Amino acid sequence: MNVKKRLWQLALAGMAGLAALPILAVFGYVFVPAPEIWQHLVDTVLSDYLLNTLWLTLGVAFGVLLLGIPTAWLNSRCNFPGRALFEWALLLPLAMP
Repeated sequence: MNVKKRLWQLALAGMAGLAALPILAVFGYVFVPAPEIWQHLVDTVLSDYLLNTLWLTLGVAFGVLLLGIPTAWLNSRCNFPGRALFEWALLLPLAMP
């Protein structure tokens, strides 16, 4: 029984290793890119990408505050039917990727 369990463990470790290879390859290219790639990005699109990222981050933060503060206040200060379900529904975005 112990040998069979060990074979399963080795097989699962091998499959996990095979599944991890593409991810490790992507990380390898991200953290060790060719220098000319960075120069090309700086010369062409990097400033636009950074500005778009900043605007997107500010917009998402504003939207989260706009939705989150009233729902948190409603959940903590008001007593209404279905409040327990509402509390669980507020936790659902945390459980979804």
